[in-house]
Parts: sequence; structure tokens; C-alpha cells
Amino acid sequence: MAQLNITLNQEEILQLLSKDHDQAFRELLRKSLNSILMAESTAQLKAEPYERSEERTDSRNGTRERDLKTWIGKITLTVPRHRNIPFKTLVFDNYSRSEAALIASMAEMVVSGVA
Repeated sequence: MAQLNITLNQEEILQLLSKDHDQAFRELLRKSLNSILMAESTAQLKAEPYERSEERTDSRNGTRERDLKTWIGKITLTVPRHRNIPFKTLVFDNYSRSEAALIASMAEMVVSGVA
């Protein structure tokens, strides 16, 4: 499993929280989930973007946007694409756009020790 470190800018968080709490949580969740998707892509490919290595299993083929419906509103995520092997993620469960997949993946991350 990929290790993920998320750094949050205090000024940006305070600015978001001062306006609309729901929008702030949607933005924080969007940024966190996009970071998780990129880390999962790196783990599946066994290489960072533009990295050349013998362990690399495939190459990146851009991204696409995909909506995820949650209790705080719709979030548009940037999902990586791979050239030959399909990108698999825990965020979307077999192309279902539901909160259940998000909750299950977050629970699995907590059990695995991802902070």
C-alpha cells in the first residue's frame, strides 16, 4: 500500500472555513481524495510520474474527471488513467458513485494505519 503524506496550508483552511463550512469540507475532501488516487496510481505502476525503472508495470495515460456523491455534496475528482492495465481504486467501487465506497475505503485506510 502506498504511503501518503498530506500537508494542509493553514491560511487556505482558515479562508475556506470562514466562508462556507460545507464548501470547505468538500474542498478538503476533494484534495485529500485526489492525493489518494495519485498515490494509488503510483503504487500500481510501481513508479512516480516520468520515472523510468525496471519495476514499472505500465505508463500513465492522463486523467479524467469523475463525480462522487457524498453527504456534503457532489465532489469532482481527477482520476488517473493507465495505458494498458486499468486503474483500480478503493474510492469508486465497480463504477458505483456512492458514499458507501468512500466510507469503506476510508475505514480500510484507518485499519491499515494510514493517518
